[in-house]
Amino acid sequence: MHRGGGRRRENPSGSPGLSRAGRRGHLVRRAGDILARAIERPEILRAARAGLILDRWSDVVGDFLAAKSRPDRYERGTVFVAVSGSAWAQELRMRREEILDGLREISGEPSLFINIRFGVRALPNPPQVPAPDQPYELPPEELSIREIANRRLAIRKREAEAQSSPSGSDSP
Repeated sequence: MHRGGGRRRENPSGSPGLSRAGRRGHLVRRAGDILARAIERPEILRAARAGLILDRWSDVVGDFLAAKSRPDRYERGTVFVAVSGSAWAQELRMRREEILDGLREISGEPSLFINIRFGVRALPNPPQVPAPDQPYELPPEELSIREIANRRLAIRKREAEAQSSPSGSDSP
């Protein structure tokens, strides 16, 4: 029995039985599902890995050319690079294969970088990269399966070497 003096409120969504909070929770879960499916798509993961490598642009082209150019987009194996002038764009075009080889070497994935295009436009802000004397370490959640396996293998190898080497005891 309804005990209110006023009109009974209708459910604005028209869906019976769901309160406003219930609908909000449903939408949040649905958005989470969509996001999870998007993140699992191979091209999204490839773009994320490529972005991490492209943050090291100066390692590939050198500091001088990196000051005149900056990658601003990655799409299906193609890197789009903003360049500050047409002469610099031409210089980079002449070094296209060398640049692609450098990107492939750093990434360890030859198929990650297929093509590169240079265009004269405003340079995006530079990425924040660790100082050269610091090792470039990816956080664990951004590692590929191969990278995780390589790290685990290196740890096991060090542990095995530590167990097989003498531990400083006085035995002959």
